[in-house]
Amino acid sequence: MKTIGTGAYSISSDYLILLTELAFERGISAADLLIDSGLPEQILFQPGVPVGHESCLKVIERFCRLTNDLGIALEYGKRMTLSKHGALGYAAQYSATMGDAALKVMRYVETRAQIFEIARASSEHHRHLTITPRFDNPVAGPFITLAFLSSVETICRTLVGSYGLTAESCIRMVCPTDLAQQNTLPHCSVIGEQRDNSLTWPADALEHPLPFFNPELETLAEQQLQNALTSLTQSGSVSGKVREILNDRLQDMPTVEHVASMLCMSAATLNRKLKADSSSFQQLKDDVRYRHAQRLLKQEDLAIDLIAEQLGYSDASNFAKAFKAWSGVSPSQYRQSA
Repeated sequence: MKTIGTGAYSISSDYLILLTELAFERGISAADLLIDSGLPEQILFQPGVPVGHESCLKVIERFCRLTNDLGIALEYGKRMTLSKHGALGYAAQYSATMGDAALKVMRYVETRAQIFEIARASSEHHRHLTITPRFDNPVAGPFITLAFLSSVETICRTLVGSYGLTAESCIRMVCPTDLAQQNTLPHCSVIGEQRDNSLTWPADALEHPLPFFNPELETLAEQQLQNALTSLTQSGSVSGKVREILNDRLQDMPTVEHVASMLCMSAATLNRKLKADSSSFQQLKDDVRYRHAQRLLKQEDLAIDLIAEQLGYSDASNFAKAFKAWSGVSPSQYRQSA
């Protein structure tokens, strides 16, 4: 399916339609919301259509500037119920366990929104989900990030049923927030100025069989997701495909010739197509490494030598030189300020 609007990543139009509902309740018209986005109003009558992330973020930024209330993101996320996530939501709903549901989200989230990198982690008593935006927008970024974490929190509480009624969860945000007293998400703390954007749940609330498990419907939903993922891979932009390859091969970063061969074209053709996407192979490689470096440096127990190795650098000094060129500070300085 063709992507509407601009941007290398796509987001389902379902999320824009839902945002329009919130805007309408606050006296904001669809036409006003779509100003400068390049999107036609017809998009709001077309569910399930991929929208370019730059156009989508302009709509979200417009909403944020008109409402000036980050707390609305919690309500927005809470309204992103299982059905609003399409087949992905149903696949999670009909899974046997929260672990199975989480794996499906990790595997197929890009069929709904490609704007985040998602990572899971475990500690003795908690489970953590971290999302890192693949874009830089100081207005729309915190809003959509908080909304998606709010959605996951709401869905987790729905899926675990009675086990999660009073479980204490926590949403952490990098940006400052004044939402410590929020009551949109009961039993959930929202705190700002943290090291990452994440959701934490007590492990014992997530370790029970899910009440809606249905293997037939689970399989049907997963088949739809696999078809959507295949279609997405085949129709995605060249820069998006290159980025996907590089993300999968961080430790053994391929050359432009190798990537071109994987995409059944010459290196010259690949470079030409990337230029048409307003990108280059080196830019993509640097961006992929930088974003992963930022995430890894937030893990204090991970040595910088090991991070350099995971990112495909021959030694830590080469990694440090590259990181300073990207960020203006050394890896150690970034870690101290993160």
